[in-house]
Amino acid sequence: MTPCGETVAKAGMPELFPTARTMEIKLSLDASPSNGAEVTLGGAWQGALPEPGKIAFVLGWDRGEWYIRGDRLRKRFTGTAVNPSSLGPRVLTARVRLDPDGMPVSVSFNSGGQPVLFAGLEADALLPWLDPRGWESVRVTARGGASNVSAEVRYVADGSVFILR
Repeated sequence: MTPCGETVAKAGMPELFPTARTMEIKLSLDASPSNGAEVTLGGAWQGALPEPGKIAFVLGWDRGEWYIRGDRLRKRFTGTAVNPSSLGPRVLTARVRLDPDGMPVSVSFNSGGQPVLFAGLEADALLPWLDPRGWESVRVTARGGASNVSAEVRYVADGSVFILR
């Protein structure tokens, strides 16, 4: 059961393909100082709740600031300050570089063309949370009247194409 004022949508996770070298996770919404939204990635879901221990990674917006958290730590890490009194479209993109085995090797966060840093969280500590192997589900939650909420998860095969004539 979802709390009052919360809207939830779920979908299956895209399949990791062998040549994928980048995973992008994008959350967008029309933000306000009183709303929130999040995208949760992880294992299987039973109704509105994930199976215990199956939430791997959460990326969200809550009343004027970005946040992330993972399954191994209950602490929420807050992103660099956003003007909480401002309204309007917001997009946060996480780009995760993957090695040939699909393991995360680096991550960066960007919003509105600017890097977002999460105080107190080392990127290397975050990498184990971002292992997409075993992720089955994506869940998007909107709270407090958040509108135009959407999430995208996609894999990109980075590579170069050389055409010789």
